[in-house]
Amino acid sequence: MGSLQNKAEVLHMEQDKWSSEEAAVDIAEAKRGEIDEREGHAALKLDKRGLPLVPQPTDRKDDPLNWSPWLKFFILLQVSFLAFLGPMAGAIVNPAFVPLSKQFHITVVQASYELTVYIVAAGVGPLLTVPLANVYGRRPVYLFGNLLAAVTNIAAGYCDTWAGIMVTRVFNGIGAGSPGAIGAATVCDMYFLHERGFYMGIFTFLLTNGPHAASLFGGFIAQSLGWRWCFLIPGYVQLGVFVFTIFCLPETLFSRRPTTLANRREHSFMDLLLFRHSGLQDRKLRFGDFFRPFYMLRYLPIVIPGFYYMTAFGFGSVMFAATGSSLFRSLYHFDVAQTGMLLSIPLLIGCLLGEMSAGWLTDYMVYRYAKHHGGRREPEPRINMVALAVLCPIGIIIDGICLSHFKTVSWVGAAFGMGIANFGLQIATTVTYSYCTDCYKPQSSEISCILNVFRNVFSMTISFYAIPLGDKIQYQYAWLTFALIHVVFLIPMVVLRFKGIQWRNSSWQKPPTFHNDI
Repeated sequence: MGSLQNKAEVLHMEQDKWSSEEAAVDIAEAKRGEIDEREGHAALKLDKRGLPLVPQPTDRKDDPLNWSPWLKFFILLQVSFLAFLGPMAGAIVNPAFVPLSKQFHITVVQASYELTVYIVAAGVGPLLTVPLANVYGRRPVYLFGNLLAAVTNIAAGYCDTWAGIMVTRVFNGIGAGSPGAIGAATVCDMYFLHERGFYMGIFTFLLTNGPHAASLFGGFIAQSLGWRWCFLIPGYVQLGVFVFTIFCLPETLFSRRPTTLANRREHSFMDLLLFRHSGLQDRKLRFGDFFRPFYMLRYLPIVIPGFYYMTAFGFGSVMFAATGSSLFRSLYHFDVAQTGMLLSIPLLIGCLLGEMSAGWLTDYMVYRYAKHHGGRREPEPRINMVALAVLCPIGIIIDGICLSHFKTVSWVGAAFGMGIANFGLQIATTVTYSYCTDCYKPQSSEISCILNVFRNVFSMTISFYAIPLGDKIQYQYAWLTFALIHVVFLIPMVVLRFKGIQWRNSSWQKPPTFHNDI
């Protein structure tokens, strides 16, 4: 009986960190729930396949892990839409770079710098807001970030100077970047490990495709109503969503520390909509909290996927957005609406097909591994899907070749290349977020924040060199160079698949101890 008690305690520790020793639980005994309740131990809770749930939920109704599937999904859709709306509003003006350049008497490349400024702010801004979300709650950060994005978008629509637009883009990025940076943490708040890949995939699909959908809407808006409405319409939409989330988006931050639970009454759904119940009362904001995302850089399971993901997103998405308006106008003589469609539809289709081949399948791979390893769950099997993600660099190469031979190759070839690239990009995104948050679930907000920094800071530089390099050495060779850079960062991911468990269990990769109560 004592041995069984130890195994149960080990399983509960798995909520805080991954290790093969901690996860070595006898599933047959766990199924029987033979825990000595006389000594204060509760029976292990199992999933539908008979494996212990990770993390183990409490018995409280206000524990997000215990909420109904429909409520969880309703919250997931809100959070995912907020993550979608920010980048969509930030990129909706991309097809209008040409009319924007004429309005302010600048070059098309200079007009694209407004996107660059937005991307930088969206990458750096969450470094300030994520620590607030870990202390005062996710809900206030979602609401404030979306409201700031709405106000600055509307302000940009009325600007008459280029400097004014650039200033609004800075604050817009700070506000719009926050939902994308803490959304993965909200997914981890509500879902167990065995189902997290599927639901994380929904979040990452909307996060990735905000800019892609923006190109479709932006082209028609810019051509029919003018570039100002590319700022105004998203701003008013964000304002409407802000009002909706005030009444419908509850707090999901929940502490599992026994002392906290003992002094905390159960909260109703209405309680979780009120700011006085947001956050963790036993936590205080400290100056060091703002550096915790960088603390995660000491872990190879974060750094390796981070570099891999930033090149996939930068070259597989942002590069097309930053160069498409200029290239498709000059090479194929597309108007604004046509450019918007080409920068949208192929990418959306590619990402949709990619996600259909990603999230649920990574969950199944984790289950298969656990089934054949005594119930021991490890995140590394999710990395198997990078075999399909190799289509990202292949698509980039195809697009570059078609652009260089535009006189003999139809624009359809370029569209096909972008679609193939985004098929791989979506798989890479879902694998990265799912794997990293599985490795260090309590630190999921810091992880998503640092991935956000990697992605945006790297992407903001692309508009400075992509077109100039293509003009100098031909687009097929420039795009080939970018694809090879991405492949260089793909190789360590393959190594991580086979060495990740060993590295995470080594003394020099000891898991962090902060936030282990969530």
